[in-house]
Formats: sequence, C-alpha cells, structure tokens
Amino acid sequence: MMEALDNINKYGSLTVVIISILAIFVSGIFFGVTYFIMDSTQTAFENANCTINDNTLVSSCQDLWSLSVYPFLALKDILVWASFFFIFALTLGLLIIGYRSGKSPVLMGLLIIFVIVLTYGAIEISNIYRTMLEVSAFNSMMVEFTVYNKIMLNFPWFVFFVSLMAVMLSIVNYQRTKTNTPAEDLDY
Repeated sequence: MMEALDNINKYGSLTVVIISILAIFVSGIFFGVTYFIMDSTQTAFENANCTINDNTLVSSCQDLWSLSVYPFLALKDILVWASFFFIFALTLGLLIIGYRSGKSPVLMGLLIIFVIVLTYGAIEISNIYRTMLEVSAFNSMMVEFTVYNKIMLNFPWFVFFVSLMAVMLSIVNYQRTKTNTPAEDLDY
C-alpha cells in the first residue's frame, strides 16, 4: 500500500487522475467486448451438436460442453459487476487523491484548474462514446452494462461532481486540525 502511495507521489496526483478517468472509459469497453465474445461463443456452442459414441459419461457434444465450457461462459454476468466495481474503485481513488492534495494550497489550486480541464476532456470522451454507440454492433455489446452506459452518457457531469467532491475533500484536509503537534502550538 505504501509503495502505491509512493508511486502516486512520484508520478504526480494529477497524472493518476487522468489515467483513472481514461481507465473508466476503457474498462467498460473492455468488459463489454469480453462479454460479447463470451456470449457469441456460447451461442455458437449451443448451435453445434454432435454425437459421441462409446462414452459412458456423455452422449453428445452438448453434454460435454455443459460439463466443461458452459460453466465458464456462465461467468460472463460477473463482468457487468466487475465493470461497476471497477468504476467505484477508481472513483474512490480519485476522491482519496483529492483528499491528499489538500496538503498544500498550491495543489488545491492546481486541482481546481484541473477540474475545469477534466470536465472539458470528459465532454470529448462522452462525445466519442456517443459516436461509438451509433454503431449497431457496439451498441448491442453494451446493452448489458446499464450503469456504465449511464455514466458514459453523462460523463462530464460525473467527472465534474467527482472532481468537485475531491476539491471539497482537499479543503477539508487543508483545514483540519493537526493532532500530532506539540502542546504549545495549541495554546492561543
């Protein structure tokens, strides 16, 4: 955990924020394509049938695939949840980075400027996603991912509110009372 925090300090909090926002965009597409491939594979297996002779366990390919392939392909529903929790984890990470940027007023100022830039970038990413949804094959891939679709179609608002909450957390961190200070610093 400490090593991850050192890497954040090494590369800069703002870089991690940019990578996290792009990871939200790319992750849903990755999970959607994977889900579509698994669904297409299952449909192809269900349409193929053959007879297996001289076997005591299975009599057809469907019996064999129900023991070996179908349980794995049934895991495709987990991808929808994985997309949801991945977005949640990245959002939580963005809020933590916002809180950590409250150590310095300069970082808070940079974060406020960065909110404006990120919101504009989110508008562009949302427009790219809307253009991708116009392709019927991609649209059919993303039907199962309702939370991701809702976030991506309203991505500028999502980024703005998450960034605004990060700024608020940085202000809270900046104004909090230092608890490990000597007692004479607390005398007024």
